[in-house]
Amino acid sequence: MSTLAPELHQLINQQINEEMSASYSYLAMSAWFEDTPYGGFAQWMLAQSQEETVHAMKFYHFLVDRGATVKLAALKAPDQAYTSPLEVFETSLKQEQHVTQCIHRLYEAAQEHRDYESKNLLNWFLDEQVEEEKAVQDMIDRLRLVGDNPVGLLQLDQEAGQRKPLAPTGEETA
Repeated sequence: MSTLAPELHQLINQQINEEMSASYSYLAMSAWFEDTPYGGFAQWMLAQSQEETVHAMKFYHFLVDRGATVKLAALKAPDQAYTSPLEVFETSLKQEQHVTQCIHRLYEAAQEHRDYESKNLLNWFLDEQVEEEKAVQDMIDRLRLVGDNPVGLLQLDQEAGQRKPLAPTGEETA
């Protein structure tokens, strides 16, 4: 028997879809970079895809632990046509901002229903979204700084490739 308010139950199921959609989108971004000389950016986007899947699973397990039914929805195909690394990262930022707004909506519902367990989970996500948006905005700022300079782009690509993929547990791999 679920201990969640029906509105929260529905919103958390929707959030699982949002997180999986973000994962799918980042996977498409990684695939786009694989067709360019930017293997580091491909690695960065792949790691981001894996992280979004871990986020979806946090919501999944939260529903299960609360005795609520998980209802998965179809994912729409992500965009795969980009013209530059900057465009990819700008798309990533818009996606992160959208996810942040979804988390805000969830938090407001948790407050309204006085669901302290949900608020506790969502506090983690609020902090995570600050980190997510900052990481992407920092890369956008640096990409704008280097412009079309091939040496600068390759340097940023090399730095992006330093990001380690996540293990299925959500921990960085060695």
